[in-house]
Amino acid sequence: MSKTVGIIGLGLLGGSLAKALKAYTDYEVVGYARRQEVCDAAIQDGVVKAAWTEVEPLIENSDIVVFSLPPDTNARLFTETAHLFRPGQVVTDVSSAKENFVRAVYSSIPKGTIFVSVHPMAGSEKGGYEVSHKNLFKGMGWIVLEDKASDVYSEEVAQELAEMGRAVGSRIEFVDIYAHDAYLAMVSHMPHLLASILTQVSGGDELGELRMKLSAGGFRDCTRVAGGLPSMWREIIYGNRHNVIEGLSQIEFEIQRVKEILSQEDEGQSLETYLERSREIRGKLPYLTGQIKNS
Repeated sequence: MSKTVGIIGLGLLGGSLAKALKAYTDYEVVGYARRQEVCDAAIQDGVVKAAWTEVEPLIENSDIVVFSLPPDTNARLFTETAHLFRPGQVVTDVSSAKENFVRAVYSSIPKGTIFVSVHPMAGSEKGGYEVSHKNLFKGMGWIVLEDKASDVYSEEVAQELAEMGRAVGSRIEFVDIYAHDAYLAMVSHMPHLLASILTQVSGGDELGELRMKLSAGGFRDCTRVAGGLPSMWREIIYGNRHNVIEGLSQIEFEIQRVKEILSQEDEGQSLETYLERSREIRGKLPYLTGQIKNS
């Protein structure tokens, strides 16, 4: 008998996970959404066998419960519903920032309930069930967070969730749960703020409209994530703000370094060396090289 995965939040990430599990695995899927029309759409699409606008029936009918709302919302909702979880049931989440949700889980999780967090490194500046799709995770990272010292962690469940990621086409990485947010600050949360900063510097004054008309693909690519949902990114970035501030401090140092390079009278040779180094680093991105690492 196949297990049932209950997904709380059928937006871009949760909806895509539901569609991917339905397409590529034998898990049964049920869902929760605040709006009835989203529940109806997921049922009509054949993505879930049931969906509710209340969380309680989802928890009751699921073997694995995936919290797929913004991080602070996930934390509040888990605290409110923790008493509903039963021994042997698995709690996981797909949050981009983990600290607040992990704290909520560890302070409220009932004895015997298992918690292993994951983070699919996939997304878009667009949100909502209507833009979700089954191939969102193909070739992307799927981080399984380890906390082997915790009595609510299970190595067996961690491997099961890793297999879930493989089944939907992801490359698997195992990361210590307490290191995750510092890593993600550097490759996701701080870069999102940089995109917002670049957008405001280039387009936020009286000449901004004209500059926007003159921009091309490079500016579009550099600022794409600044089009993300502000309420969601507020929770992600503010919840990880200490690590993000550290990342911004490193950016400040690097900006000063680049200014010094530009001040050298060397026909731009130091600049070319710097740009070449950046090009080499970026070329190692696994989703550019096609490398799939299944740890």
